[in-house]
Amino acid sequence: MTPAPLSFGARLRQLAALRGDAPAVIFLPGSGPEQRLSWAALDALVDRFAHGLQARGVGQGDVVGMALRNIPQHLALALAIWRLGATTLVLDPGMPPDTLAAMRARSGARLVVGAPDLPLELFEAEALPSRAPLPDHVSVPGKIVLSGGSTGLPKMMCDARPFTRIPGASWGRVAPRLGFRADQVQLVCGAMSHNAPFTWAQNGLFEGNTLVLMERFDAARALQAIDSHGVGFVMLVPTMMVRMIDALPGSGARLDSLHALYHTGAPCAGWLKQAWIDVLGPDRVTEMYGSGENTGQTTITGREWLDHPGSVGQGFETEIRIYDPDGARLPSGELGEIFMRPADLDGRSAYIGPDAPQPERDADGFQSIGDVGWLDDEGYLYLGGRRDDVINTGGVKVHPETIEAALLRHPGVADAVAFGVDHRDWGQMVVACLVPKAGRALDEADLLAFCARSLAPAEQPKRLHLCEALPRDGFGKIRRKALRASFG
Repeated sequence: MTPAPLSFGARLRQLAALRGDAPAVIFLPGSGPEQRLSWAALDALVDRFAHGLQARGVGQGDVVGMALRNIPQHLALALAIWRLGATTLVLDPGMPPDTLAAMRARSGARLVVGAPDLPLELFEAEALPSRAPLPDHVSVPGKIVLSGGSTGLPKMMCDARPFTRIPGASWGRVAPRLGFRADQVQLVCGAMSHNAPFTWAQNGLFEGNTLVLMERFDAARALQAIDSHGVGFVMLVPTMMVRMIDALPGSGARLDSLHALYHTGAPCAGWLKQAWIDVLGPDRVTEMYGSGENTGQTTITGREWLDHPGSVGQGFETEIRIYDPDGARLPSGELGEIFMRPADLDGRSAYIGPDAPQPERDADGFQSIGDVGWLDDEGYLYLGGRRDDVINTGGVKVHPETIEAALLRHPGVADAVAFGVDHRDWGQMVVACLVPKAGRALDEADLLAFCARSLAPAEQPKRLHLCEALPRDGFGKIRRKALRASFG
């Protein structure tokens, strides 16, 4: 018999009654010793926060913003919002105050916890002690998801269905495909101010997982945490994977407990994927390509990737079409814009807000988010970057991800981003910004020679810029357009 769908608050209440003092969250703060929060204590904290929100007028259908770093209160506040039947809006705590104010206005949020007008410390002090447990309502929608917002304010979108899940199937059939299991230990090291880490953390709690929550990502500490806490599942983005593969030899980590390294969020360089397959074996590395719009998704295992190197997989409960700029459908092997249609059309998110764009769809309901790529004869998808990130230099179109993947193979490069800037002769000139590894000096002549050996002539950067850090968000995504604008 299939279990009935539950709200996230009702599921927490159930798990707290069953597990009591067993650990729900093991918190690794940026400094200081680890802290533990039991299932019973988490449920009590959620009730306390829900009483505090209710006292401030929050109820069914209200939007509450959360501008918090990776701390246990982030998890509890989201669950408290859902317990009241309200809607979460996760925001980057590093947003400038005027941007936070603009997002509050656009979303109609009743309040933003962590913002200057309601710091978390003030909210915690005002939150009322738990009295009688509050009833668990169902949020409709559960959360507002934001686009990357590489320029200007991010777009808002939501799935307007009742926000409930079935225990054992918190994200349908795709989660088991990626190695996600119930009742496991799960490492959360991506910033929960972004949708994917936030979603996987809350799905983990819903499925009874013990979360090992890192306040700040540190490659060596993440590797050691996997061993010391017996972590089975971790979600990473490629920037994290680069730093962890570099730190692995000196960490002493064995990673025996890790049954699934799942990565998403950005294209993964072939050499980096191969390096992790070499460490873990092909059956413990999985990948998904998708979007906050829920236009569809692809998945691929490490074993499949070895047969289709560079691919992000076949459509999972999703059909894929490739179109040229004139709207003609392209055959396999030809590069064009990716359009996808999921089997569950009701699961798509709709753009909302005062400036909500219209989705780009064909007559059959296949939708694009602006990515380009191609399909092979077996239906495996290969990404070619963002439609508006392609660099046109001297009449040749090159993809920045190819350049970045090559630069990251240089032994002295810790991080890299490539983009095009306007140039009188070439139309666009390839520029690369590089972060050297700690204690390493980068020589421009050596780098240029390395690029000449690794890249086609049109892909080779014409200008190199060294910097201390790149403007990546908490999910590892680069603010490419903003960076490009600073070089205009």
